[in-house]
Amino acid sequence: MISFDSSTDAAELRDAHRTLLTPSFRPGELVPEHDFVAQLGEGGEVLLARDQDGRMLGAAVAQPFGDAVLLEYLVAAPSSRGRGVGSGLLSAFLDRWSGSVMLAEFDRPDVQSPHPVHGDPAARLRFYARFGALALDLPYFQPPVSEHNSREHGMLLAVFDRDGRIAERGALDARQQRAVQHYLHEILEAADDPDARRLRAAAEPDGLRAIPLEDYARIARSPL
Repeated sequence: MISFDSSTDAAELRDAHRTLLTPSFRPGELVPEHDFVAQLGEGGEVLLARDQDGRMLGAAVAQPFGDAVLLEYLVAAPSSRGRGVGSGLLSAFLDRWSGSVMLAEFDRPDVQSPHPVHGDPAARLRFYARFGALALDLPYFQPPVSEHNSREHGMLLAVFDRDGRIAERGALDARQQRAVQHYLHEILEAADDPDARRLRAAAEPDGLRAIPLEDYARIARSPL
Protein backbone atom coordinates (compact mmCIF):
# COMPACT_ATOMS: atom_id res chain seq x y z
CA MET A 1 0.00 0.00 0.00
CA ILE A 2 1.27 3.49 -0.90
CA SER A 3 0.57 6.56 1.25
CA PHE A 4 0.76 10.22 0.21
CA ASP A 5 1.47 12.64 3.04
CA SER A 6 2.98 16.06 3.62
CA SER A 7 6.41 16.25 5.27
CA THR A 8 8.13 19.10 7.09
CA ASP A 9 11.03 17.10 8.54
CA ALA A 10 14.25 18.79 7.38
CA ALA A 11 16.33 15.62 7.38
CA GLU A 12 13.69 13.77 5.39
CA LEU A 13 13.42 16.63 2.90
CA ARG A 14 17.19 16.70 2.41
CA ASP A 15 17.08 12.97 1.77
CA ALA A 16 14.28 13.46 -0.78
CA HIS A 17 16.31 16.16 -2.55
CA ARG A 18 19.39 13.95 -2.75
CA THR A 19 17.82 10.62 -3.62
CA LEU A 20 14.74 11.61 -5.66
CA LEU A 21 15.14 15.09 -7.12
CA THR A 22 18.86 15.38 -7.85
CA PRO A 23 19.04 12.27 -10.08
CA SER A 24 15.87 13.22 -11.97
CA PHE A 25 16.33 16.87 -12.95
CA ARG A 26 18.90 18.89 -14.86
CA PRO A 27 21.09 21.00 -12.53
CA GLY A 28 19.66 24.18 -14.04
CA GLU A 29 16.13 23.13 -13.09
CA LEU A 30 16.72 22.09 -9.50
CA VAL A 31 16.70 24.42 -6.51
CA PRO A 32 19.80 23.83 -4.34
CA GLU A 33 19.26 21.61 -1.32
CA HIS A 34 19.55 24.38 1.29
CA ASP A 35 17.10 26.63 -0.57
CA PHE A 36 14.78 23.68 -1.13
CA VAL A 37 14.46 23.04 2.61
CA ALA A 38 14.29 26.75 3.47
CA GLN A 39 11.47 27.56 1.05
CA LEU A 40 9.18 25.15 2.81
CA GLY A 41 9.08 27.55 5.74
CA GLU A 42 7.66 30.15 3.36
CA GLY A 43 4.44 28.29 2.55
CA GLY A 44 5.76 25.56 0.27
CA GLU A 45 4.77 21.93 0.71
CA VAL A 46 6.32 18.57 -0.09
CA LEU A 47 4.12 15.51 -0.50
CA LEU A 48 5.97 12.22 -0.15
CA ALA A 49 4.85 8.84 -1.41
CA ARG A 50 5.88 5.99 0.89
CA ASP A 51 5.43 2.25 0.86
CA GLN A 52 4.18 0.24 3.83
CA ASP A 53 7.71 0.15 5.26
CA GLY A 54 8.10 3.92 5.11
CA ARG A 55 10.49 3.98 2.14
CA MET A 56 10.21 7.08 -0.03
CA LEU A 57 8.92 6.31 -3.52
CA GLY A 58 8.33 9.79 -4.89
CA ALA A 59 7.73 13.45 -4.14
CA ALA A 60 5.58 16.37 -5.28
CA VAL A 61 6.72 19.90 -4.41
CA ALA A 62 4.26 22.80 -4.36
CA GLN A 63 5.16 26.49 -4.03
CA PRO A 64 2.37 29.09 -3.62
CA PHE A 65 2.43 32.52 -5.27
CA GLY A 66 -0.60 34.46 -4.06
CA ASP A 67 -3.70 32.87 -5.63
CA ALA A 68 -1.53 30.60 -7.78
CA VAL A 69 0.47 27.54 -6.81
CA LEU A 70 3.27 26.02 -8.87
CA LEU A 71 3.83 22.28 -9.01
CA GLU A 72 7.57 22.80 -8.80
CA TYR A 73 8.66 19.17 -9.03
CA LEU A 74 6.99 15.78 -9.41
CA VAL A 75 9.16 12.68 -9.33
CA ALA A 76 8.81 8.94 -8.84
CA ALA A 77 11.82 6.79 -7.98
CA PRO A 78 12.84 4.62 -10.97
CA SER A 79 12.16 1.46 -8.96
CA SER A 80 8.59 2.57 -8.26
CA ARG A 81 7.52 3.60 -11.77
CA GLY A 82 4.45 1.83 -13.07
CA ARG A 83 2.99 1.53 -9.56
CA GLY A 84 0.83 4.66 -9.68
CA VAL A 85 3.21 6.79 -7.62
CA GLY A 86 3.29 9.75 -10.02
CA SER A 87 -0.47 9.64 -10.62
CA GLY A 88 -1.15 9.38 -6.89
CA LEU A 89 1.12 12.30 -6.05
CA LEU A 90 -0.39 14.48 -8.77
CA SER A 91 -3.93 13.65 -7.67
CA ALA A 92 -3.00 14.50 -4.07
CA PHE A 93 -1.52 17.82 -5.18
CA LEU A 94 -4.60 18.72 -7.21
CA ASP A 95 -6.90 17.86 -4.30
CA ARG A 96 -4.90 19.80 -1.71
CA TRP A 97 -4.55 22.96 -3.80
CA SER A 98 -7.91 22.92 -5.60
CA GLY A 99 -8.78 26.43 -4.38
CA SER A 100 -5.76 27.92 -6.16
CA VAL A 101 -4.88 28.44 -9.80
CA MET A 102 -2.61 25.41 -10.22
CA LEU A 103 0.38 25.79 -12.54
CA ALA A 104 3.25 23.61 -13.75
CA GLU A 105 6.37 23.99 -15.91
CA PHE A 106 7.17 21.50 -18.67
CA ASP A 107 9.99 21.04 -21.16
CA ARG A 108 9.05 21.62 -24.78
CA PRO A 109 9.58 18.41 -26.81
CA ASP A 110 10.82 20.51 -29.73
CA VAL A 111 13.67 21.82 -27.56
CA GLN A 112 14.53 19.02 -25.11
CA SER A 113 15.17 15.50 -26.41
CA PRO A 114 14.23 12.31 -24.54
CA HIS A 115 16.77 11.45 -21.86
CA PRO A 116 17.30 8.08 -20.15
CA VAL A 117 17.24 9.71 -16.70
CA HIS A 118 15.38 13.01 -17.09
CA GLY A 119 12.59 11.46 -19.13
CA ASP A 120 10.73 12.02 -22.38
CA PRO A 121 9.15 15.49 -22.68
CA ALA A 122 6.47 14.29 -25.12
CA ALA A 123 5.45 11.43 -22.82
CA ARG A 124 5.37 13.87 -19.92
CA LEU A 125 2.93 16.12 -21.76
CA ARG A 126 0.66 13.15 -22.48
CA PHE A 127 0.72 12.20 -18.81
CA TYR A 128 -0.24 15.67 -17.58
CA ALA A 129 -2.89 16.09 -20.27
CA ARG A 130 -4.76 13.20 -18.65
CA PHE A 131 -5.09 15.40 -15.57
CA GLY A 132 -6.47 18.40 -17.43
CA ALA A 133 -3.28 20.39 -17.96
CA LEU A 134 -3.41 23.03 -20.71
CA ALA A 135 -0.54 25.08 -22.12
CA LEU A 136 -0.68 28.85 -21.64
CA ASP A 137 0.15 30.99 -24.67
CA LEU A 138 3.30 32.50 -23.18
CA PRO A 139 6.95 32.56 -24.37
CA TYR A 140 7.90 31.03 -21.05
CA PHE A 141 11.23 30.33 -19.42
CA GLN A 142 12.19 29.19 -15.93
CA PRO A 143 14.08 31.89 -14.01
CA PRO A 144 17.47 30.95 -12.53
CA VAL A 145 17.01 28.62 -9.55
CA SER A 146 20.08 30.13 -7.87
CA GLU A 147 22.65 32.86 -8.41
CA HIS A 148 24.93 30.28 -9.99
CA ASN A 149 22.45 29.20 -12.66
CA SER A 150 21.08 30.65 -15.88
CA ARG A 151 17.52 30.68 -17.16
CA GLU A 152 16.05 27.48 -18.54
CA HIS A 153 14.55 28.34 -21.92
CA GLY A 154 12.44 26.06 -24.07
CA MET A 155 9.72 25.55 -21.49
CA LEU A 156 5.95 25.75 -21.20
CA LEU A 157 3.78 27.11 -18.41
CA ALA A 158 0.60 25.09 -17.97
CA VAL A 159 -2.60 25.43 -15.94
CA PHE A 160 -4.66 22.56 -14.56
CA ASP A 161 -8.28 22.67 -15.75
CA ARG A 162 -10.08 20.28 -13.41
CA ASP A 163 -13.66 21.14 -14.37
CA GLY A 164 -13.13 21.72 -18.11
CA ARG A 165 -14.23 25.34 -18.05
CA ILE A 166 -10.92 26.75 -19.23
CA ALA A 167 -10.94 24.37 -22.19
CA GLU A 168 -14.51 25.40 -23.03
CA ARG A 169 -13.53 29.08 -23.09
CA GLY A 170 -10.12 28.44 -24.59
CA ALA A 171 -8.77 31.03 -22.17
CA LEU A 172 -8.35 31.96 -18.52
CA ASP A 173 -10.99 34.00 -16.73
CA ALA A 174 -10.10 37.32 -15.09
CA ARG A 175 -9.27 35.83 -11.66
CA GLN A 176 -7.08 33.12 -13.14
CA GLN A 177 -5.25 35.58 -15.36
CA ARG A 178 -4.54 37.92 -12.43
CA ALA A 179 -3.08 34.94 -10.56
CA VAL A 180 -0.78 34.14 -13.50
CA GLN A 181 0.26 37.78 -13.81
CA HIS A 182 1.10 37.86 -10.09
CA TYR A 183 3.10 34.64 -10.44
CA LEU A 184 5.11 36.11 -13.33
CA HIS A 185 5.69 39.32 -11.37
CA GLU A 186 7.06 37.28 -8.46
CA ILE A 187 9.41 35.08 -10.46
CA LEU A 188 10.70 37.76 -12.83
CA GLU A 189 11.29 40.30 -10.06
CA ALA A 190 13.11 43.30 -11.56
CA ALA A 191 14.22 41.59 -14.81
CA ASP A 192 13.87 44.07 -17.68
CA ASP A 193 15.55 42.37 -20.64
CA PRO A 194 13.70 41.67 -23.92
CA ASP A 195 12.70 38.10 -22.98
CA ALA A 196 11.29 39.18 -19.61
CA ARG A 197 9.40 42.10 -21.17
CA ARG A 198 8.01 39.81 -23.87
CA LEU A 199 6.79 37.31 -21.28
CA ARG A 200 5.09 39.96 -19.16
CA ALA A 201 3.47 41.57 -22.21
CA ALA A 202 2.07 38.23 -23.41
CA ALA A 203 0.16 37.86 -20.13
CA GLU A 204 -1.40 41.33 -20.25
CA PRO A 205 -4.26 41.14 -22.82
CA ASP A 206 -7.55 39.86 -21.44
CA GLY A 207 -8.35 36.23 -22.17
CA LEU A 208 -4.92 34.58 -22.03
CA ARG A 209 -5.22 31.56 -24.30
CA ALA A 210 -4.96 28.03 -22.94
CA ILE A 211 -4.56 25.25 -25.50
CA PRO A 212 -4.20 21.47 -25.46
CA LEU A 213 -0.68 20.35 -24.59
CA GLU A 214 -0.48 18.39 -27.83
CA ASP A 215 -0.71 21.73 -29.68
CA TYR A 216 2.17 23.33 -27.77
CA ALA A 217 4.11 24.06 -30.99
CA ARG A 218 1.66 26.92 -31.69
CA ILE A 219 3.17 28.78 -28.71
CA ALA A 220 6.16 31.07 -29.29
CA ARG A 221 9.42 29.99 -27.70
CA SER A 222 11.61 32.15 -25.53
CA PRO A 223 13.99 33.36 -26.73
CA LEU A 224 12.40 33.72 -30.16
